Amino acid sequence: MASSLVKAGIAVAGVGSMGVGGLAISNYIKSMNNTVKSALLTQGYKLTSSLPTSEQNIAWAKVTNTYKLEKNQDLKIKEGEVTESDIRNWCKNHMEVQSNDSVLKKASKWCVVYYSFKDKLNEEKLAMETDEKALDGKYSSLGDLTEKVNAVTPVSGTGNENGRKLKKWCETMVYSSYKDNSEYQVFKGHCTKSAVQG
Repeated sequence: MASSLVKAGIAVAGVGSMGVGGLAISNYIKSMNNTVKSALLTQGYKLTSSLPTSEQNIAWAKVTNTYKLEKNQDLKIKEGEVTESDIRNWCKNHMEVQSNDSVLKKASKWCVVYYSFKDKLNEEKLAMETDEKALDGKYSSLGDLTEKVNAVTPVSGTGNENGRKLKKWCETMVYSSYKDNSEYQVFKGHCTKSAVQG
């Protein structure tokens, strides 16, 4: 009888150990699958690094311009000047790390394929207005944007100062990420060539 109890005790201990061991293995496998890369892919993002090389170069250049516009304290990958190589390397070095909110937020902004105002203009077959006189005429309709455009230092030239400011503002803002159609519509209204009436 005692030997039966011992055998039963050993069997229960063995099953318990397997349960703990199985839990440990399961947690390890989950942690291996909880990388930034897997989180991004699960959320439906396409990684910039998965593009063909020729497309990657264009995409990394685009994200560098967007970074200059949209970085904030939560999205900074480092202090100071950030280059295309810095962003590319940051993304490469953080894809296989454990996912956490901070890193995932940055990776979902800087390491994935996204749509910019420029992409949207191309899709709609619209061109940026480059004529400073035409842009000078649009300046009076800026409304709430006037202060932001006035903060821009225009390229050197004579005349049409407000047009030169608006031109530079438009050339910068074209790299904004497209996430809000109303922001895009404001940009488009001030920065694209007027349709020619036929």
